[in-house]
Amino acid sequence: MSVTFKQSQAIAQIATNLYSFLPGSGNERWRGHVSFKTVARDIGVGELWSGGSKAQAISRLLEDTLDKRPQCFEPLILAIVRRGLTYRHKNGRTVQRGEIEHLNKLLVQVGFKFPELWAREFLESLPDDGHGEPENPIESSQGAGEPCSLAAATRMTTLLGMRDRYYSLATNPDRQAVGFELERLLNDLFRLFGLEPRSAFRVTGEQIDGSFILDYETYLVEAKWTSQPISHGDLLIFKGKIDGKSALTRGVCVSVNGFTADAIKAITTGKQPRFFLVDGCDLAAVLEGQVQLPILLRFKLRKLTEEGSVFVPAREISA
Repeated sequence: MSVTFKQSQAIAQIATNLYSFLPGSGNERWRGHVSFKTVARDIGVGELWSGGSKAQAISRLLEDTLDKRPQCFEPLILAIVRRGLTYRHKNGRTVQRGEIEHLNKLLVQVGFKFPELWAREFLESLPDDGHGEPENPIESSQGAGEPCSLAAATRMTTLLGMRDRYYSLATNPDRQAVGFELERLLNDLFRLFGLEPRSAFRVTGEQIDGSFILDYETYLVEAKWTSQPISHGDLLIFKGKIDGKSALTRGVCVSVNGFTADAIKAITTGKQPRFFLVDGCDLAAVLEGQVQLPILLRFKLRKLTEEGSVFVPAREISA
């Protein structure tokens, strides 16, 4: 089955929810060793565990399982929860009822409702902390007893607020308003990571959706949220805006619903584009705290410079 953008967004949140249920990996020679990797192997989707960054690997495992082995999606989720109950208990961090209820809501967004996780007896057996928010993935990655820095915690709180703004735009029927709000959201995101954004402006009759500075280089921004992936023509227009400025000018084209395969092929065949592409899943990875924006941008720039690839998804970044 093909995973929709809405499902992909929900799966990214599920990955955050399940982050602390199990370790990402470890030495398999340890007696009784259990991790996301071993659970995936036991369910029969072990080859879909990519390793690397834990948050991204979980998200990719869930999405690839839904896409390539949909019949394994429910067993995988249930196995993670079952093993996670034991793992968290042994480490003194009992799974809370609110976490499972939050997981259930996210699964509904993907299109599933697993009776075992909704069973009243099961939910009532879990301690209730009074809320359904998952653990902060930044705090979890610090390790038990090691506090997260105030700056990182504040950034994560801000990111989650921006994430909610981003997801709410998907159901807004006023698409013109959505376009303007996307530009504002991107500017806020650039500002949060210290990239000195400039709001939309016009020059020589052209509309520029904004710009930012990364590693002392200026990048022009094109932001689109169309109903379909954007075409070769849209990328050619953006290329013209960049080529018409300076040999030093670079750019980033953001299209929430992605780009057609023909567009990506055409813009690189016989051309030397000085821009790279960001899609909605890339944005979600940043807003979910799975990867920092400057790291994502540098990764994409390096792929463009070394390989001529204008689009490489965030999930391919390895730790």
